[in-house]
Amino acid sequence: MNSQARRLRYTRRDLLSSVLGAGALACVGCDSLSSKWSGALPFSGSMLSPNREIGHRLRIPVAERFPSKSDDIRRHASCIIVGGGVAGLSAGYELLKSGIDDFLILELESSPGGTSKSTQYNSDSFDSLRAPWGAHYLPLPGTHNEPLRSFLEDSGVLDQNGEPAEQMLCRDPEERVWANGQWQYGLLPLSDATSQDISQIERFQKEMSAYAQQTDATGKPWFVLPTSQASDDPECLSLDQLSMTQWMQSREFNSPRLLWLVDHSCRDDYGLRAEQTSAWAGIFYFASRLLNPSSSAESAPVLTWPEGNGFLIDQLAQRVGNRIEKNQAVLSIRLNEDGVHTLHSFDTQTQKQVNFTADSVILAVPQFIASQLLPDSLGEIKKKRIEAARSFQYGSWLVANVVLKDRPKETQPAMCWDNVRYQSDSLGYVNAGHQTGRDHGGTVLTWYQALTTDDAAITRTELLNLTWQEAAEVVCSDLEVMHADIRNQIETLDLMVWGHAMIQPIVGSRSNPMWARASESIGNIHFAASDLSGVALFEEAFDHGRRAAQAVAQSKVRRKST
Repeated sequence: MNSQARRLRYTRRDLLSSVLGAGALACVGCDSLSSKWSGALPFSGSMLSPNREIGHRLRIPVAERFPSKSDDIRRHASCIIVGGGVAGLSAGYELLKSGIDDFLILELESSPGGTSKSTQYNSDSFDSLRAPWGAHYLPLPGTHNEPLRSFLEDSGVLDQNGEPAEQMLCRDPEERVWANGQWQYGLLPLSDATSQDISQIERFQKEMSAYAQQTDATGKPWFVLPTSQASDDPECLSLDQLSMTQWMQSREFNSPRLLWLVDHSCRDDYGLRAEQTSAWAGIFYFASRLLNPSSSAESAPVLTWPEGNGFLIDQLAQRVGNRIEKNQAVLSIRLNEDGVHTLHSFDTQTQKQVNFTADSVILAVPQFIASQLLPDSLGEIKKKRIEAARSFQYGSWLVANVVLKDRPKETQPAMCWDNVRYQSDSLGYVNAGHQTGRDHGGTVLTWYQALTTDDAAITRTELLNLTWQEAAEVVCSDLEVMHADIRNQIETLDLMVWGHAMIQPIVGSRSNPMWARASESIGNIHFAASDLSGVALFEEAFDHGRRAAQAVAQSKVRRKST
């Protein structure tokens, strides 16, 4: 083997073993590392990812982004929304509420939803079952978040009294953890916890309750969803200059169980380890979701569906209707002399260029895309937006949907909705069949892994180079720790590689002035994406989409008045 091959093999081996878990050593290197790697896996599957080839075209000059000149197809709308994720769909939903129905949503993929999309499986072992490809739950919003609660009421999730429909609440038992060779209900293994563990956990909960009640001089809360309602008090933002690990150390929290819980939570919501996560974001995870911080440390109830947040995507898409144009890759925007914008799009199905014109544009895409789409005529403004976008860091995820012919053999406690392994590098799995009441037979497990290395770019490249068999072996190796017989129960194992899955709230990101400027409109170009908040949550994307749509409605009123 030449030195170049050895270097590449080491890089991939390092990724699989250190990032995805020690069990992945079975995937590369000498066959003697594991007998499992001696032959093909006893099931099939596919390796999926968003259309990254089109996205990479944004790195080259505008004139070279289209493969060839084609028919000059033109379409016009009052507003065009680029991106059909949560932010783009919620912008469309808000436009309709504002009385604006002349808009289009241009979505790159063949279906809307972004990281909240879902898929459907049919099996001889169970009736049709949908499963998530990413985001899979929503904490019950507080009464202060009236716009989101109104949407949930409109969708039948909440009744007219604002109470959640029973079938929308996560069914008991909600979660369990694998520790010391057995399952325990709850997210923390407490059967052998010490008095010090219990004491620190209780003290941590009290501190989170205190933070949840903290307000600034004007009455604004420090930690609240959406973050547009949160305070920018200097004392609060000072937490952004520490990592969550440093904050834990400053408070003398050293219980292994508590430290694992905090680290697991940071990986779960942010794709970061606790030592990489801003202390502001780490505290925000706990404090912003407390149901009633003045009386208890109980978290808000969880709303979920077999397809995860794909349910909410469907609700938004149904309301937007046929205004979604799929397979449209917007590659450049030009501002005309009359103030109208021309969006040059590439139809990935027909392989033709389509030109859209609009009075207003909402860029509901991540900032590294939005900044590159800005008209070249903006000159220095565009350069500054591109520079600002470079301060945004995005994490990579590997997600697997594991279709089972039957449940693994196990004793009580039985499979829950959320199933995690204590001290695992993975985040465990959710059971798509849980909300249907199916406690026996086949189901779909959605397994999650956030890649938390310090060099996100290199990790992303290596992840995208993994073969299906390598990644599938990683998933199996992790699941087999908890379910020794699961390999023989797998019917299909599909994988999704999210290269830029979510924005990461690293230390200093919340107080970075470039982030605040990135959400400011440029003329009639508006911005809406969860990365503008620094936390990739449904609540944030919904809020940004709503804000951008309101800006479009206001500008339309101004134009009419003049």
